[in-house]
Amino acid sequence: MIDLINFLGWTFFPHLATNLIQKIYYKIFYPAGVKPQQQKYEIHRRRIYIFIVLIYLLYTIADVITSRSSNYYDVLKVDRDFTTKEIKTNLRKLQLAFHPDKNKGQEGAQFIEIRVAYDTLTDPVKRFAYDRFGPQIKEWNDCSTIRDYIAQSWITFAGFYIGTGILLFILYILGKGKFGRFWRFLIFFSMACTEASMILNPEQSGIISFMFSRWIIFEQISILRQSFVATFIAISQVGPMLFPDETNIRHTLQNLEVLSSYAAEESKNQLKSSFQPFQGNSIAQELVKEKMKELYIDNILQHNNSEFHKIINEKHTQIIRNQKKDE
Repeated sequence: MIDLINFLGWTFFPHLATNLIQKIYYKIFYPAGVKPQQQKYEIHRRRIYIFIVLIYLLYTIADVITSRSSNYYDVLKVDRDFTTKEIKTNLRKLQLAFHPDKNKGQEGAQFIEIRVAYDTLTDPVKRFAYDRFGPQIKEWNDCSTIRDYIAQSWITFAGFYIGTGILLFILYILGKGKFGRFWRFLIFFSMACTEASMILNPEQSGIISFMFSRWIIFEQISILRQSFVATFIAISQVGPMLFPDETNIRHTLQNLEVLSSYAAEESKNQLKSSFQPFQGNSIAQELVKEKMKELYIDNILQHNNSEFHKIINEKHTQIIRNQKKDE
């Protein structure tokens, strides 16, 4: 699972990098003292932010893939389809090279690791468990059969998915996980089913095994876990910018409707207050009515006059065109 430092990096790094790059961009492409319009500023910021998140996502996945530590096959320098003769020959060579009588310090510790790797890979049950669960099986001392190892692995399996679920819930609380909730839910459980299949199925096949054929099953699971979680976080940050949430649009429209109603009510109150001095004075009210009639008639005449001039101009233009055609 993504560690705390990586999680904090996802939380703060894209915003900090976006601010820095946008400042540099404006210093290069805008003269001093000239600021872009607010709308253009937001468009630039959104594009830079999306670019930073995607680059950071690729970096995170590449870091997960390249930071793989040596496994027992690497320690014994054998392929996964090794023969008994090959592994015994390599064991003798490595024991001679790293024997504690000839080496001290780290080489002595490596001698012990070589023996543990040999004992694990030559035992069918331990090898089955190691390929699927990795070096952590050294701590499962009570396991002696494949069933025992599989039963023990469900504790780690459940711990990861519960922890990841809590992480996604925290992102949702922070407002980062509202986008694509259905697809996140679907992919999350699809990943759990895929991992369970990789653990239980002795004959690995499919696109995942083809893509990650150079890695052991427990390494494939680790890469998938961290890549999926990183992708979830990236989508949670980029998604709302690419596809605005309909609920947010609906909420905005509701706010506009409330503001429009408030503005109409306020205009009505202003109109009432304007005519307040004329209440109870019939003479003043008659004068106001007469003035309003005059304004109404003037407005109609002015509008009709504009329409009349428009019609005359159109007729005049048509006559000129006809004369030119006759010539």
